[in-house]
Amino acid sequence: MLLTWLIAGLAILGWRNRREAAYAAMVGRDTSAMQAGFISAMRPIFTLHGAIWGVSLFFSFDNLPLYDQLGCWLVLACVASAPLTTVALVPALSRAYTNTLFSMLIAVLLGITATKESGSAGPDLLLLGLPFFYWWLLGRFGKGIHHNQREQFGLQYDIALREQEAREAVRVKNRFLAAASHDMRQPVLALSLYAEHLLEHPDMHIQLAPKIAAASQAVRGLFESLFDLANLDGGQVQLRIAQVDIAQLLADVHNQFEPLAAARRISLRWRGAPSLLMTDAVQMRRMIGNLVGNAIKYSEPDRKILLCARRHRGGVRVQVWDQGFGIPEQHLGNIFKEFYRVDRPDQGSIDGAGLGLSIVTRLARILGTQVQVDSVVGRGTRFTLDLDATSQAANSPAGETDDNLRNVTKDVLAIARVDNCVTVTM
Repeated sequence: MLLTWLIAGLAILGWRNRREAAYAAMVGRDTSAMQAGFISAMRPIFTLHGAIWGVSLFFSFDNLPLYDQLGCWLVLACVASAPLTTVALVPALSRAYTNTLFSMLIAVLLGITATKESGSAGPDLLLLGLPFFYWWLLGRFGKGIHHNQREQFGLQYDIALREQEAREAVRVKNRFLAAASHDMRQPVLALSLYAEHLLEHPDMHIQLAPKIAAASQAVRGLFESLFDLANLDGGQVQLRIAQVDIAQLLADVHNQFEPLAAARRISLRWRGAPSLLMTDAVQMRRMIGNLVGNAIKYSEPDRKILLCARRHRGGVRVQVWDQGFGIPEQHLGNIFKEFYRVDRPDQGSIDGAGLGLSIVTRLARILGTQVQVDSVVGRGTRFTLDLDATSQAANSPAGETDDNLRNVTKDVLAIARVDNCVTVTM
């Protein structure tokens, strides 16, 4: 019987070690579902392990000299305490092991005591208090160790997170310095040259004034983007939530960017059924405007851009479609970072500081929405915003709304079909 007990214990221990080694090989690639599955698979192993040690009392109690029994009790005490350090972070496994072990210990004690004569069973019954007390004591200790380890790992995670944030801040600073030196040097140098030329040739003010204005506009645009980014990161944006007609907002954005699109021979259209949103009209207009401006910047002449809004899952889905160059897959994960730009294949470096999409993601986070991008190189890009609506089509008849929605669908199908695209949600 002792040999059978030994073989069973070694088999369970080997089973446990193989399971743990297999899971350890997946660390870094594991998911929450995999972790839950591992715990479920280990629970019966720990239960059997506890049962094996609990049954061991059958071989020692009342079958060995007193001092040998004391040594066996000490071994059992050490074995019962082991899970406090090995699986304290997984209470389910710790309970499965400890509860089974002490349940078996008490069952063995009761079984042996029941077979004794009534006169000699009294001391054994008093001995039952010791396993119960130790069971309760280990439970208290286990909770304390579990709490301390969670706090320790939490502090380690916070330190690692802060270190990562600090490294990212340094990278952002380096990108800022590189972008600022690159983007500001040219317009500032142009301003200096134009100003010196104007001092030397005052009669050329008509020719130089537009160039000076364009260089000044470039510098002002960069500084405005930097100030916007700083305000968003500093939480200094004051939202003014009110009821906004999304169709009117899209019309305003269209009117704002249509001259720029026309100057580049790009067709900018908009479609949208009147739908009411509770949002900040100014910030929403800035967010959508940045997407439209980006689409114009990365589109060739004689192409089309569509700005549309339609009902979707109880809310409103706003999309900006373009027939531009598209975004290569390796850039999709970085386009929302500060100062990150994807060069146009036809002219290399693109104008701008690379802050537009970074501002969009911050505004989306403040307004409680998400930005999703689908893109295929050579075919175009689609940005999607899913917005919650308090009321839809509140100011228009149903027939007019349905016609508008059919026009949206028609234009969407006409402008692009982005199939087999890569999707990134921020």
